[in-house]
Amino acid sequence: MNDTDAPPNPSDSGSPRRERRRSRRKRGGAITAGVVVLALVAYVAVDAYDLVPGLPGVLTTDPQVEVQTVPTPQAHAGQVPAPASAVDDSAPVPTRIPKTIDAVLKESKVTGFGLEVRDGISDDVLYAKDETKPRTPASVTKVLTAAAALSAIGGQTRLATTTDFDADTHTLTLTAGGDVLLSAGDSDPGSVNGHAGLRTLAEDTAAALKDQNITEVALNLDTSRYVGEDFDSGWSRSDIAKGVITPIQPIMVDTAYIGSTNAEWRGRSEHPAKDAFSIFEEELKKTGITVTAEADESETETPSENPMELARVESATISEIVEYALVHSDNVVAEVLGNEVAIAQGRDGSLENGPKAVLEALGDSVDLGRTHLVDTSGLSYDNRIAPHDLTTVLQASVVANDSLAGLVSYFPVGGLTGTLHDRFLDEKNASGVVHAKTGTLSTVTSLAGGVLDAEGRYLVFSIQIDDVDKDKILEARKTVDDIVTALANCGCR
Repeated sequence: MNDTDAPPNPSDSGSPRRERRRSRRKRGGAITAGVVVLALVAYVAVDAYDLVPGLPGVLTTDPQVEVQTVPTPQAHAGQVPAPASAVDDSAPVPTRIPKTIDAVLKESKVTGFGLEVRDGISDDVLYAKDETKPRTPASVTKVLTAAAALSAIGGQTRLATTTDFDADTHTLTLTAGGDVLLSAGDSDPGSVNGHAGLRTLAEDTAAALKDQNITEVALNLDTSRYVGEDFDSGWSRSDIAKGVITPIQPIMVDTAYIGSTNAEWRGRSEHPAKDAFSIFEEELKKTGITVTAEADESETETPSENPMELARVESATISEIVEYALVHSDNVVAEVLGNEVAIAQGRDGSLENGPKAVLEALGDSVDLGRTHLVDTSGLSYDNRIAPHDLTTVLQASVVANDSLAGLVSYFPVGGLTGTLHDRFLDEKNASGVVHAKTGTLSTVTSLAGGVLDAEGRYLVFSIQIDDVDKDKILEARKTVDDIVTALANCGCR
């Protein structure tokens, strides 16, 4: 960072630069409104590969590196205000951004970056370097998945888990509806993870049965919402025990994490739907309902022929689930969102259709001609996204007036939340102001999001590099952070 771009002395409270920064913070409120609650509850969560860049990717042939597993995310959300879609356009347009960024790149020990910076309001490209070359994006893939979910499904939509009763066969069916953030206990309206609870569903179901003088049922599980394989061929089964991923099924408790909730690190289950079914059965029995038989495994994908809905519990909104997926960089939730986008687009919900549906949902409004997706979480090295395509989506969200408008505000916040909680900590203009989605695999680092510059101009950016030597990946990430910090510090007129 050049001396001219250094943040002002915090003790210089009367300086013009200090006043500009205060004004800038006020303008920044429109962008940060959607994440204030998240900051207050201090999310501490990480992307599996962002935490430990040395962790081998799912397709690498390099020897395994000993790493810690993924930490357990903790999340509770209250009523988060809808974020503003943009800031005032009266701020000066920065013209010296190329000189500023080139100075950072010149000092870096790593070369090969692709990046683009745009004015968030006007969509003018302010800097571009290899911006049309598709690269392995890692978890930045979730930006597209999130945007597609907000656009195709709708931010206020909720996913319902229901119980349905067939009076002819006295069969009660637990019908999976795509909610993988269920709790085992009571529904908690103040949470995203645990907004709907299986105990609540069981108690409501039992009450409805007893109203009909029914105390004995056969029990079935319907997982027909998703079809096809539930685990991508490009993923590694060993990543289940690390907590990185799990078979993608339309019902789970706590995204299939297993073990004590007090543990810092937890793996995930090999059979999440079966686990949720068992929990529901036990809760149902506690209410006094006798389960006379369980359908065998081959029958659990077929719903009853004449069902009557008895009870339901609903998830948090899609907007809140998207925010959870982005802040925690949760691969399971991202893959489920991909399946749900496919359903919203009129396709079967599947791992095969999810990536196609994400691109289809965004293709009418943004340029994604170079993009290739094989999953919707970013675990695969075969995904390809160009920096230009990412900033196209980001800029569209800044000026949107629908559910997509919240996208950038749902990203982790520099120095505060999620996978950026330990980045930009000492940068006064960037900490609390940068909203960006991280992405890291063993040879990849990327960052895409938005930042308010020192004079109040909102900028969107995408910075990517792949095929990096593993021993240089941290230096590459430092260069990324230095570029974003330079943007935050820069009036650049």
